[in-house]
Amino acid sequence: MKLHICLAWVTILLASTPLHAQNGSGNPVFTDDWLFRLGGQQADANAKVGLANSNLGEIPIIDLDASGADTRLTSFFANVMWQAPERLSIGFSYYQARVESDRVLDEDFQFGDLTIPEGTGARTDFTTDFYVLNGFWDVYQSSSTSVGLGLGLYGLDLDISIASQVGNQPTGEVESADTLAPLPTISAYFKHAFNDHLAVFVDGGWLSANIDEYDGEVLAGRVSLDYWFNDNWGLGAGYNYVDIDVLADKPVFDQYYQVQYNSMFFYAMFGF
Repeated sequence: MKLHICLAWVTILLASTPLHAQNGSGNPVFTDDWLFRLGGQQADANAKVGLANSNLGEIPIIDLDASGADTRLTSFFANVMWQAPERLSIGFSYYQARVESDRVLDEDFQFGDLTIPEGTGARTDFTTDFYVLNGFWDVYQSSSTSVGLGLGLYGLDLDISIASQVGNQPTGEVESADTLAPLPTISAYFKHAFNDHLAVFVDGGWLSANIDEYDGEVLAGRVSLDYWFNDNWGLGAGYNYVDIDVLADKPVFDQYYQVQYNSMFFYAMFGF
């Protein structure tokens, strides 16, 4: 369904745009120093969260997909990019994934100081805030195309809260855990303007690294299509995919997070 929406968007824009007699050199993605994108997204997010140590191995706490949770969500999306003179560009993005799950336990469950007996309800709230910083250096440039390499940093604010409940009513017993993990990436991007109105942007990043108390791997990719009405205003749509594994070194038990996230996002653009 998401692919059909994306293809329909591309078809409409291509059909409504005069592609001849333009090479894209006047497109705002090449002429503007600052680009702002604000919008929303329809996403599907899944997460596996648990504890681990060298003696007991991994102890699963929650698997949102296996628990039957509705992992579809709507959230805010924001991006800003500064295109410096010459070949440098720096971008920052923010978006959030929040998934909730209600279930009746078929066995006793313990998380931190919280113990929920078999047959009792448990409500899980898992939130991930994504803060993404990328810096690119163009290794190839023309009037309408750029190809760049760079470095990125994913700041992940991972928060899980589990509460006991009876008959869908909370009992007041809640336990939570959170971690803020910085994960670097090696990045690459491609940008091309078909004409002065229509442009495509593709970027991706990957890295496996150990930083301080965090051991993690991130794989991310994004493609977006911009349509500019004039030099300052436009609309766009795109697709985003993120797959992240994080192991946080904590006293007694480590915390592990496995997060998969894919979304279709739509936004308004402003540039100058």
